[in-house]
Amino acid sequence: MTIPSPAVTLPKGWLILQDPDRPDAAAVNQLLQACGQPERSIERVALALQRSDLLVSLWRPALGGAGHKLVGMVRATSDRSLNVNLWDLCVLDDVQPRSRYVHHLMRSMLLRLRRDLAGCSISMMTMPEDVPELERFGFLESPNKIRAMALRLGS
Repeated sequence: MTIPSPAVTLPKGWLILQDPDRPDAAAVNQLLQACGQPERSIERVALALQRSDLLVSLWRPALGGAGHKLVGMVRATSDRSLNVNLWDLCVLDDVQPRSRYVHHLMRSMLLRLRRDLAGCSISMMTMPEDVPELERFGFLESPNKIRAMALRLGS
């Protein structure tokens, strides 16, 4: 895995957090919806967060200076031996330039995975606009004629 360097710094007051500083399920559900995902029950989102091996989140100062607002995230699940799947890479549309913040999230995630789960293959589904940034980390689109497929089950 290639991790581009040097690290770009965040704007003043912005934070990148990792476990155990996970956002609550309501904040994650709100972020996912703002990024085009369907609304899910808070219980299901909480279960997904609980079953995630790692979550990296991006926070900016809230308007009025009271606390921080969740504006981006990526999470990982793994069999802790061979494979890691990355999920829910998202950054709010008003956080620009988007690729810069995708870079921050992915760099933090990949450094942690390299430390904790070295040797695992990493897969993910992503939006087309994120492909150039992910290629900088060494991700390949459909290597060895592999095709990603997805099926969303109805509730």
